[in-house]
Amino acid sequence: MSKFRTVAVFAYPAEAVVVKGKLESENVHVYLKDEFSVAADPFATNAIGGVKMQVYKEDFIKAMGILEQSNPDLLKHRVEYIKCPNCGKREAREMRDIETARSLSEKMTAIGLSIFPFTNSFNYECKNCQTKFDVNE
Repeated sequence: MSKFRTVAVFAYPAEAVVVKGKLESENVHVYLKDEFSVAADPFATNAIGGVKMQVYKEDFIKAMGILEQSNPDLLKHRVEYIKCPNCGKREAREMRDIETARSLSEKMTAIGLSIFPFTNSFNYECKNCQTKFDVNE
């Protein structure tokens, strides 16, 4: 069992290093998984799954809070569920994220939206109230 949890996923190491600096300034130890693989071959970032920002399990809640408060633009890099603007629960997931998909139909939808990214105007869906929304709204 892993002692790390993934907080965010970035396409390029430069983005991840900036956020890593913010988290480490708040005394959260950060590990960037696949940082050097993506740096060596930037075109492989989609195949590898990007640079995964991981923290110790005991620092996970603190890291998520720092990401949420420091910059709203960082919400698009988060892996965990985000807060629904309609019902207020933290059960909204990115529809393109295969890792947080629970059922086969959600996984197939995520794969389809990843292949054809311009087919949907909303990026998130709440599992509680089924509201579809975008973080930038």
